[in-house]
Amino acid sequence: MMFPSCGVPKAFQHVLYLQDSVTAAEKIVTNTSAIIEPGDRLNINISAINKTAAADFNMITSGGTSGGSGSTGGASTLGYLVDSLGNIEMLQLGIVKAGGLTTAQLAANLQQQLEAYLKGAIVTVSISNFKVSVFGEVSRPGIISVPDGKLTILDALIQSGDISTFGRRDNILVVRETNGQRDFGRVDVNSNQVFLSPYYYLKQNDMIYVEADKTKFINNDPRLERSLRNLGIATTILSTVLLVINLVKR
Repeated sequence: MMFPSCGVPKAFQHVLYLQDSVTAAEKIVTNTSAIIEPGDRLNINISAINKTAAADFNMITSGGTSGGSGSTGGASTLGYLVDSLGNIEMLQLGIVKAGGLTTAQLAANLQQQLEAYLKGAIVTVSISNFKVSVFGEVSRPGIISVPDGKLTILDALIQSGDISTFGRRDNILVVRETNGQRDFGRVDVNSNQVFLSPYYYLKQNDMIYVEADKTKFINNDPRLERSLRNLGIATTILSTVLLVINLVKR
């Protein structure tokens, strides 16, 4: 009689994702491409019909990667560093504005400028140092690299080994630096409203903090644990005494 009916106990309902999801279709909010910012490193690959001419623009080093002098605003073995003004410096093209553009927009601009030098030029741009940090109540806290610049908060949690039993899913903190200021957002992955959050799609250098549920502190408090254990023993003894008294009266 004391076995619980089928279902999830209330004590564990906080570990579920998207509890209020429905079977009806929901409109997908499209991901906005990452915006290039000062401090980003860009991998820029240029191809054309004339491969030899394109190779000059790619500045291939002996190591086989895009490189150069490594100076600020120029190319290095890690890619083109966007300087504090949002610019990069490329062969033939000189100073090129990159900050404030998406990778697709910069690629289109470069492709247009390269038409004077290369026939049928094709340009691809990616942010090589796009990363987010995840810490707190997750199995594997750390830094996640995002080569393609696309990562959701659910993806980040999965790559971090998921939230622990004691982690709060209804109040995840996302710290984001935008235009010289630090913004703090809260995300509830228990709800399907997470898909509408501006913090669902992560941006470069976002920090995700999963705070601990209060039950963790209760379980880790030795005094409280001892008190609860003693209370359990006392309750058992009291129940036994009452049972004996009841039997004697009969």
